[in-house]
Amino acid sequence: MLSPEVFAAWSAAEIATDPEGAKQSPPVVRTPNGYYADEQDYVMAGKPLWEPSEIVAPTLVVVGDWDGVQPPSRAETVFSKLVNAPERRLVQIGEATHFVLLETNRLQLYREVQMFLDE
Repeated sequence: MLSPEVFAAWSAAEIATDPEGAKQSPPVVRTPNGYYADEQDYVMAGKPLWEPSEIVAPTLVVVGDWDGVQPPSRAETVFSKLVNAPERRLVQIGEATHFVLLETNRLQLYREVQMFLDE
């Protein structure tokens, strides 16, 4: 979970990236909705946007066990289809959400990525 201080700092920095959204009351960060259209048109219809078996590079899949946006089950599905990756690794970070890079366990994320790159 994010501490109030970290959330406040991240939120201010995020809002600053969208000057138009920052003018709204309350301030917002506007984001493209293409993800939601793709989710509806492809993922929910069982039509993948891309094929994990076409990946031929070493691949690291990281997911937080509390991720409600891309839950562990999706990460496991992608991982199982990485059949042509010469090396593949699935890491599930405990007590982490979709925003693990800002959370208490972010250092585990950083270590896992660095270890994968070093190898």
